[in-house]
Amino acid sequence: MKHFICTHTFHSEETKRAYFEDNKDITSSEWFASVEGEKVKCIQHWLGVQDFWFCHWIAESENQIHEKLEAIGPDKLFLTMPQEMKVYATVEEPDKKLYNVIGNTKIS
Repeated sequence: MKHFICTHTFHSEETKRAYFEDNKDITSSEWFASVEGEKVKCIQHWLGVQDFWFCHWIAESENQIHEKLEAIGPDKLFLTMPQEMKVYATVEEPDKKLYNVIGNTKIS
């Protein structure tokens, strides 16, 4: 599975209000379960008051993220731009070699 950071933004203030109204009572367990599929899963979600918010997904392709959002409906409320992250590091893996996965890909 690949790691993706998705940047999201609502189509309008109206779709933003509709999304929050529809989800006002949802728990984080329910929310994460709603965006999980056989080959796609959102594992982190960050939302502030700005126009953009972010989610961390694991999937085999960015298309699977779009397909999942289309299947459950939020694609009608906001735009999503997935970007594959070649490097994924956590404090739980202190000895992991970080940048050998890039190969000939230039990071700058």
